[in-house]
Amino acid sequence: MSFWSRIEPKLATYRRITMSSHPGCRSFNRRDVLQLGAIGLSSLTLPTILRAEQEATRPLAKAKNVIFIWQQGGPPHQDMWDMKPDAPEEIRGEFKPIATNVPGYQVCELMPQLAKQVQRLTILRGVNHHIPDHNPASMFMLGSGNPPNSAHKFPTWSAVAKRELPELRGIPTSVAIPVEPSEGPGAGFLGSAWQSFALQSDPNDAEFKARSMTLPPGIDMHRFEARRKLLRDSEHSFAGLAERPDLLSGFDKFYDDAHQIILSPQTREAFRMDQETDTRRDRFGRNKLGQRLLLARRLIQSGVRFVTINEPVGWDTHADNFKRLRTNLPVVDQAVSALLDDLVEHDLFDDTLVMMFGEFGRTPTINKQAGRDHWAKAMTIILAGGGVPQGLVYGATDKQGALVTDASHSPADFACTIYSLLGIDPHKKYQTPAGQPVALVNGGVPIKAVMG
Repeated sequence: MSFWSRIEPKLATYRRITMSSHPGCRSFNRRDVLQLGAIGLSSLTLPTILRAEQEATRPLAKAKNVIFIWQQGGPPHQDMWDMKPDAPEEIRGEFKPIATNVPGYQVCELMPQLAKQVQRLTILRGVNHHIPDHNPASMFMLGSGNPPNSAHKFPTWSAVAKRELPELRGIPTSVAIPVEPSEGPGAGFLGSAWQSFALQSDPNDAEFKARSMTLPPGIDMHRFEARRKLLRDSEHSFAGLAERPDLLSGFDKFYDDAHQIILSPQTREAFRMDQETDTRRDRFGRNKLGQRLLLARRLIQSGVRFVTINEPVGWDTHADNFKRLRTNLPVVDQAVSALLDDLVEHDLFDDTLVMMFGEFGRTPTINKQAGRDHWAKAMTIILAGGGVPQGLVYGATDKQGALVTDASHSPADFACTIYSLLGIDPHKKYQTPAGQPVALVNGGVPIKAVMG
């Protein structure tokens, strides 16, 4: 059952109470929330009520949250999700396919746990583009489906989510573990204020501690507030400037976000990995990817809306492709399958969109170094939860995994799909720092098979 379906009947009842005492009122105010709290809202917290009220005013969204697993380097689709067992040896590679729980569909033998999860997935095999180079291709796939150009740097998914999705004070809207992708556009023309809160540390480390979560030694809360007031007062000297540099306004929001996060017990608790049992941590895998995904679930559960995972295994397999995949794929198989189970167990799956992809796929032909090179004309994107169809394998490539033969879609189409799932208008126009109106996604239409 989704978050909204659980909360809606209760909110309807409480809203009727509020409206009966305040004729003409269409939503809660702070006094109403306090009054309702006095009559015993045991299953509703203030953030829950506020989130539901905020989302009620937005366009219909199937996905409330996102966990984005970025596979930097480009995973080889034909060795994972789009296998070609009947192709010649120099194309099909070393791995054998195994059956999944979707009849007729097979995946790599090194992904047995994910093979049992395919009934929860949407697998897109038709998204493709024309840029087989890491940096511009990353800009393409991370930059809201817009090809890179010299005029504008389009914002990444997490920045748009931070700008558009309702914010809960004290809880960062977007978090990057440990940082945003280095080859991506970051907040782009939205400005540095909309960058994700980057942990700059790894939850798999024994001494893991998120930055800005604790006060410096010798600084208590009273001194912290005094310093915050001094900083705020000093910033008034800039208030009269006709134009404030983007970097300066970004610092304002960074300071404010850090201030609220430090004061938020809920956020501090979310980062406490030691609250998870050894059994659960082992289920995800005691490695960088496993613990990053477990922390992502904890953050989503606390109210974070968008978590970006920089997948640490690396996919730029120009040499020793199969040797590296024998190490990489079992890690991905264990961690991602555990995440899906964990989201279901915590009743977060329906509301949380999981997406996993890189900047492109890999070449059909294996090179002389037993590797696969860059290939943008075919790739595979994995989606789950967040209202996408379950057990859907959409799109197809030719017998070599080289070209899309069915359901071809551009990165712009894919971006329109993701933003539409989040209730964000993909063609909304923003003002660039130069004052020019620019659409979030240049062209594209949502993919109907995914939207339902």
